[in-house]
Amino acid sequence: IMILTYTRRDADAWAAFSGDDNPIHFDPERARALGADGLSVHGMRAMLDIKQQLSEALLHSSPQGRYYLFNARLRQPLICDKPYLLTLTGGSERVRLSAKVTREDHALCFSAKLAAAKPLEPVLRSRAVHYSAGMLRALSERFPLPLDAPGQAWNFVDAVLFQCLVAAPETLLNVAEVFPGLQVRSLSEIFRQVPVVQTHHDVHFDAGLLMTDVRAIVEGGLHCAVQPPVIAGSEENGYVLGIVIRAWTADGPLLSSSVTLKTLPIL
Repeated sequence: IMILTYTRRDADAWAAFSGDDNPIHFDPERARALGADGLSVHGMRAMLDIKQQLSEALLHSSPQGRYYLFNARLRQPLICDKPYLLTLTGGSERVRLSAKVTREDHALCFSAKLAAAKPLEPVLRSRAVHYSAGMLRALSERFPLPLDAPGQAWNFVDAVLFQCLVAAPETLLNVAEVFPGLQVRSLSEIFRQVPVVQTHHDVHFDAGLLMTDVRAIVEGGLHCAVQPPVIAGSEENGYVLGIVIRAWTADGPLLSSSVTLKTLPIL
């Protein structure tokens, strides 16, 4: 059990790493438009702590699986400068760990689980983005958590993929058809013009990342590819965007990350 509290400094640090400068994390009026009573914490920033705690608990249970799946549901926004309780449960021979983040009134804000999974699928390597050692080194220097924490490599790779998703033009292959009037070039530009919240996050990864030193990932470089987004909904009711991005090295597939975003109705 631990207490989580985030400040505007945490928002600035995650935005500097990821490029996610969604106004709901910096503009109180935009946050209130979503029903929040203060600045909303980046969901991905809070998940860094959730994933780290689950990783440490998994390592303490002597995991035997070759692949793992992390699932998170973002149910209510966390608000800056307010305390939240992170609680972990579970653990067995088959290893299935759960986490929840609750408010002081016990309302559930985040739920997550980490469990053994099937092997990663082969990667379709078209439209690949290459992260060189230099690029990863620069990102590692901006990563908000200590990179020497146990099991941190998959957390870092997942964060890098989110950074790629926010910046890569490939993310907008289908999105541009939905928002033709916005004249946007990246997901971060959509964030500035359309209220967007994240609702789900799923990460499927090679268990070797639990034991890998982040420096090995940094110096080895990384390839990733954004899959064309799946989009459902309408301007009147809002859109749901499902985006998958995969990472691999010369040794094979490493991690697959799926992000679900929801927009408010576009007036």
